[in-house]
Amino acid sequence: MDLKKLVYFVTIAEEGQITRAANRLHIAQPPLSMQLKSLEEELGVVLIKRDKRGFELTPAGLTFYKRAKEVLNAINGMVTEVKEEQDGIRGKLSIGTVMSCVPYLPPLLKSFQKKYPDVSFQLWEEDSRRVEDLLQSKQIELGIVRLPLQSQDIKNINNLSMYPLQSDPLVAIQPPDWHIFKDKAISIKELENHPLLVLHGQGDYSVFHKFVETCNIHGFNPKIICESPDVATLMKLADSGIGIAIVPKVAVELRLQESLSCAEIMPHINSDTALIWIENQYMSKAAQNLKEIIINLF
Repeated sequence: MDLKKLVYFVTIAEEGQITRAANRLHIAQPPLSMQLKSLEEELGVVLIKRDKRGFELTPAGLTFYKRAKEVLNAINGMVTEVKEEQDGIRGKLSIGTVMSCVPYLPPLLKSFQKKYPDVSFQLWEEDSRRVEDLLQSKQIELGIVRLPLQSQDIKNINNLSMYPLQSDPLVAIQPPDWHIFKDKAISIKELENHPLLVLHGQGDYSVFHKFVETCNIHGFNPKIICESPDVATLMKLADSGIGIAIVPKVAVELRLQESLSCAEIMPHINSDTALIWIENQYMSKAAQNLKEIIINLF
């Protein structure tokens, strides 16, 4: 049984007459009558009772009509869903980000969701190196990372492309009841003798290395008592009085209790972020749409 027979039968049932059904289907009446007869023979049942006054669906015909309608609606829904996924209107989109870039996501995803409400997300929170690995293995389509890229020296080989997003200054977050600083800025020399909790991913060069190098330039080795790729953990430790957390300013939006205070480190030590993807590799329309929104918003 092919779908054409289902379409023919449903049309006949809805029109209540072979002639009207033939006109609606833009075919001649005799071939349509033959298709109906062929369908009944295939099923071994009478679907439509014919007499001089017209015809009516038999109980079997009514059941077959309902089921045929369900099948055709399901197929139409399937076709629509596939086309919408191709157009980026629905589906699931996998993206990766580092924890310290999570505050960027709400306005981006909100703008995307408003335009494409039927697209869902799978979000991976990793360090920058791991986000790159997820891109290469095609587990995600887009990533938001902190620069520099770990593979930046070979990006032409692995086709990794990037679009710079924003540059964040590093800030110092002091525990409750500490009074190392009261202003909105603090000289890096003022951090010399205090225990520090510093953001450190798994990359060969990162925010951590920038901070240590700047300290060295100003004549001291920082007293780092904890390194972590998780800014929320560092701020939690600061909140517990362990030490001063050193993180990108945007990360403060993740967790800044009233008991915590922060100040920008002077001179500025900037942490740059970027949107990354694999060039010359299939990218879903949903990912293309999100990429466009991100670039436009930045």
